[in-house]
Amino acid sequence: MTDVVTVGEIMVQFNAVTRGPLRSVQLFEKHAAGAEGNVAIGVSRLGCSSGVISRVGDDEFGHYLLGVLMAERVDVSHVAIDPGFPTASFFIQRGHPIPNKSEAFYYRKDSAGSRPSEADVDSGYIASSKILHITGVTPALGESAKAATPKAAKVAKDEHVTFSFDTNVRLKLWSEDSARKGLLPLCKTADIVFTSCPDSKIILNEDRPQGIADALHQAGVKTVVVKLGEKGAFVSSAGEVFTEPAIPTYVEDPTGAGDSFAATFLATQLKGWKLRESLRAANATAALVVSVRGDYENTPTMESLQTLLGCEKGRTEYLR
Repeated sequence: MTDVVTVGEIMVQFNAVTRGPLRSVQLFEKHAAGAEGNVAIGVSRLGCSSGVISRVGDDEFGHYLLGVLMAERVDVSHVAIDPGFPTASFFIQRGHPIPNKSEAFYYRKDSAGSRPSEADVDSGYIASSKILHITGVTPALGESAKAATPKAAKVAKDEHVTFSFDTNVRLKLWSEDSARKGLLPLCKTADIVFTSCPDSKIILNEDRPQGIADALHQAGVKTVVVKLGEKGAFVSSAGEVFTEPAIPTYVEDPTGAGDSFAATFLATQLKGWKLRESLRAANATAALVVSVRGDYENTPTMESLQTLLGCEKGRTEYLR
């Protein structure tokens, strides 16, 4: 049995070493990335098992991604190698035009990862997991991915597998109207929804955390988590409602913070943590991830996470 299975595109990221417009950048770092892959890695680092349903090209970047996932103990048995299409890549521009913010420039059209199909959705594999996690990026990738996403969600619901959904609206992939129509049914199907106020304004026409939670609970969602950026995060589940502040940190690159947040929340919930503890831990992981370039490199192990949380509570002053 796999604890968490994800369905989505894994990609190669080229992160600018220096800040400013890409036209002025001379050096880039190569990283493995993609929302669902980031979550799978984060879950694995925290001591749970994970697997990815995806596609990569039969090229150097594709084999690089497979190597990274295997090194992180992520099951890649359902990652197909597609010789007909290349592995997607994207570039990260940092600190321009907004300080401490990043912008992604994608080269993913007709990539292998943008072409998951209903045939790739292995019902038995999903049924053997505890959680299926998908983000709003996947159905935005193309028609085949758009069809594969609800199929995977239906399998999870039919097999009583917890369906976790992160809205992750990407307006570089589709319009607000298309995002609303494509993502609202998935939100209503999910057991756990991760979202943000800007995303929910598009999908639900609501940007107040409690209002978002009320709307989604009414639709049948059990747990609603609203990421509030520098203000922290909000969670509502089974009558419990908490808001936890963000942990102060240095921001090198915020890319991937939401994925690591979701991974930590899911993994700690699987381990039986209390709701508020999971929210605090997710904030802690996000604080680590934004302090370096790359999506997952600073995602903690459980030991590192416990050390950080102990420090935040005053139990650990320094390391030596």
